[in-house]
Amino acid sequence: MRESARASAQPIMPRSVTAGAWSAELLPRHGYCASYTAEAPVIGFAFDAQRGTHAFGSDRRTDFHTRPNGLAYVPPGCDVYSQSDVGGEYLRITLRRPRNEWRSQRFSDLIDEAAIDAAHRLRRALLANEDALDCERWVLMLEERTATRLHTPSRRRGSERWMTPQRLRLVDDLIEARLNDSLTVQDIADTLGLSAGFFCRAFRTAIGQSPHDHIIDRRVARARTLLADATLDLSVIALASGFASHAHMTATFRKRLGVTPRQLR
Repeated sequence: MRESARASAQPIMPRSVTAGAWSAELLPRHGYCASYTAEAPVIGFAFDAQRGTHAFGSDRRTDFHTRPNGLAYVPPGCDVYSQSDVGGEYLRITLRRPRNEWRSQRFSDLIDEAAIDAAHRLRRALLANEDALDCERWVLMLEERTATRLHTPSRRRGSERWMTPQRLRLVDDLIEARLNDSLTVQDIADTLGLSAGFFCRAFRTAIGQSPHDHIIDRRVARARTLLADATLDLSVIALASGFASHAHMTATFRKRLGVTPRQLR
């Protein structure tokens, strides 16, 4: 869980909105080092897999490798330290008027498909500069899912246990290395020595998203990073990110983010 202040300059500024009792920020992907005490309940959502070092409520720092689409919660009064050289796109939602029903325990890297849908819709609304009322719908959904998870024991199914952090890291590295290549889900399954069917089930259970959708999300993420370089032609960015064409990239951006690459640039 990170704070809104970042350690280094970044041309892509955070998008933010105040919706009712909550304030929400969409923090762009880049390295950070954060150390703070949460003054209010904070919900976090990581769109990307992230690696770094963190500590909660103590001075003991440990390495972490979180999954994409991970939901997190930090209660008020919790001391937080988190550092990552690369970081990842992150949604941070802060309750400005705390309520007593929020429990004191924290959690992180939790997969909840309803929360994933709400977070992706909220990101789309923030990028498209939709008004607070549109954003509030998805903020309240994330609040409801967080509250539900605070009162429900987490149970991991067999396929989720099989998809360990080490195997997820292998999958991530393979996708990044071959993102602009003709990578298929069968290629990934073959690398892991699995059938495509079992791999798809294990992957979806582990991160709440199909491998196909995850590969498309990684293409979009790479294209968004390349868009920061104003000298690159959009057609070049599309091919470097694994899209068939500029038109294909634009259509995917509209569907996933609600805006075109040119509008984001």
